[in-house]
Amino acid sequence: MGDLFQEHVSITNEVKVKIEKLKVVFPADYSRFYTEAAQTHNIELKPNEVLSSEMLDEKMVRHLITLSKCTDDAINAIETEDKQALQTILLRTVALQEEIHELQKIVYEDGLTKSYNRKWFDDTIRDVDHISIRDNGTLVMVDLNKFKIINDTYGHIVGDKVLIHIATKLKESGGRVVRYGGDEFMIIFDEKVSQNEIKAKMENILSYCNKTHFKVEKSEFKINFAYGMAPFTHGTDIHAIIEIADKAMYKNKHLAD
Repeated sequence: MGDLFQEHVSITNEVKVKIEKLKVVFPADYSRFYTEAAQTHNIELKPNEVLSSEMLDEKMVRHLITLSKCTDDAINAIETEDKQALQTILLRTVALQEEIHELQKIVYEDGLTKSYNRKWFDDTIRDVDHISIRDNGTLVMVDLNKFKIINDTYGHIVGDKVLIHIATKLKESGGRVVRYGGDEFMIIFDEKVSQNEIKAKMENILSYCNKTHFKVEKSEFKINFAYGMAPFTHGTDIHAIIEIADKAMYKNKHLAD
């Protein structure tokens, strides 16, 4: 099993090299590259192990049609007071809801860290105009310190493990963790969590990181991060909030250096 895992790590690295040469990469492209690379490693992927954008779109359309049909049937059952029909619709809707949750996981989850991805942020935190923020709360930007050196020194496999570990620790804050890009994360706290509470949570995680050593064969290293906070209210310009948190984060990063 371990050997197979390493094979997939090698395949992933090969795909990364191919993707770097392209200006634009679509999900279907990644799926094709991965399948081709797997074949060179004599690994036969099962159909359900490769999900193209076309397959994803097809699933979504199918679920929307089913949901629409359930809604029409429910309205009709309510109008005719058909309790048996309503019970049948309820069962169908519950089953559909479970499938939709699985689809949301595919669409909104970062494949490596199992955190939310930027699409989730765009669809959930941004308002319908995609410019302002939907709710009230606090946004925290997190950037790992000297992560490129770790990647260059120990390789991407070790780097990936570091990202997974840090994401897991950030989730302990209770906020919604988003992998915003590369080694940069974002944490969204709702308005019930005060600024002081958030700062205490972040400092606790930072303290843990400063005490923790990663071991690679005979070498050891530590990884920590800088963070910046920015409170927001409904209707605030999302770009302004990210910029405030970003500036606070880089100020802390320079102080750490």
